[in-house]
Amino acid sequence: METGNEKRASKRIPISRAALGMELAQDVYSRSNQVILNKHSILDAQKISKIMFYSVDTIVVYEQEEEKREEVLSPIQQLKSSVEFREFSQNYDNTVTALKNTINAVLTEGAEIDQDYLVEEVDKMVRASGSRTNVFNMIHCIREFDEMTYMHSVNVSLIAGCFAKWLELGEEAEKALTLAGLLHDVGKTMIPREIIQKPDSLTEEEYKLVKTHTIKGYELLKAKAIDDRIKLAALQHHERSDGSGYPFGKSGDQIENFSMIIAIADVYDAMTSDRIYRPRVCPFEVVRMLQTDDADKYDPKFLVPLLEQITQEFINHRVRLSNDKVGKIVLLNNAELSKPVVQVDDIFVDLAKQRDVRITEIV
Repeated sequence: METGNEKRASKRIPISRAALGMELAQDVYSRSNQVILNKHSILDAQKISKIMFYSVDTIVVYEQEEEKREEVLSPIQQLKSSVEFREFSQNYDNTVTALKNTINAVLTEGAEIDQDYLVEEVDKMVRASGSRTNVFNMIHCIREFDEMTYMHSVNVSLIAGCFAKWLELGEEAEKALTLAGLLHDVGKTMIPREIIQKPDSLTEEEYKLVKTHTIKGYELLKAKAIDDRIKLAALQHHERSDGSGYPFGKSGDQIENFSMIIAIADVYDAMTSDRIYRPRVCPFEVVRMLQTDDADKYDPKFLVPLLEQITQEFINHRVRLSNDKVGKIVLLNNAELSKPVVQVDDIFVDLAKQRDVRITEIV
């Protein structure tokens, strides 16, 4: 704690992910005057998410010396400290708020959905990141924060927009898929929060209730003046090509193309994000699962090119291996995308040949 002789400079800043690692100079209060966090708390992912949850707009933090901050920055944190990521994260927070306000207006007032407004909010994030290609790097940094329905929907929207670009579906489809990603989980806002955020395993009855979010979302959207494919994505994003999904167990061509694309974006984001009940899964492990264990669940005409492009985005990224060595991805194995060639110092490790070694983390 500082004494009268060692007062430290402080400043008021907007709450965003750019505050990671900063120290609070004042207690943070909710609108009902409850203390959310105490002075001198060091802001980590969970604390920032907690402040954002209570809709606190600004906080007072101690100013930090740049030299001191640089000493503790990992490569991922270096991206977080960049001007591009600061702008991306602020736009990300704005998009979450815009989506939340839009859905609240639909639920409480029966309002129409301002499609252009929502798409423009997402486009601001893409512009801040520099390109669709860099979006995955930005999302990877965002993942260190607690996830909730709105944040997950923004992630799926960004990923779906990338998918549309990679599949060369055209500008109109890109806009529709962006909106489909934002609105695919709208039905979860009508499920009790204590069930959605339950840290333990759901009971059979609770799981049945959660699965109704697809129908609830479709019912909410069906009368709105939006593309029918967006409505169907809300209804069908848990359907699977092999008929194992819900709510109706549809299979193959019974599932609309947009719904299948959103399904792939949804499961990729869900698996690579932290959840209350489990830690995130490494992207390369998710790719392995989708390419092997779950390959029959998704249409290969979408799954294969999308997995190829996702892994391509991680070329030259540093990764940690299961033997705790750190290296850089230098080459993909097209036959087995989850096992690229990794350069560790001067040694090239082909994970397709060294079967006992795998990628455990992007660092």
